[in-house]
Amino acid sequence: MTTKEKIIAISALVLFLIGLTFFVDNHYKTRISAKTPQATERECPNSRPIKGNAQTGIFHMPYGSYYDKTLPERCFSSKDEAIKAGYRQSLR
Repeated sequence: MTTKEKIIAISALVLFLIGLTFFVDNHYKTRISAKTPQATERECPNSRPIKGNAQTGIFHMPYGSYYDKTLPERCFSSKDEAIKAGYRQSLR
């Protein structure tokens, strides 16, 4: 591989990593947008009982295994609202 080819390959890798960083950053920001009120307490209000964790993108239902352990960053009133905000349901 010539020096010019190496430079092109490294440049492509750098651009890819910059794009990936931008995508991940935007995806995280979408999950913590102001569209849904952010939680300020350890518990969500009764009107919005579903707990959302913005770092993982997972929401926890009141009957879930990790519900009591989760500190909510966002609270949702329905599963559909959480899914539209970019979250997925906890597997437990």
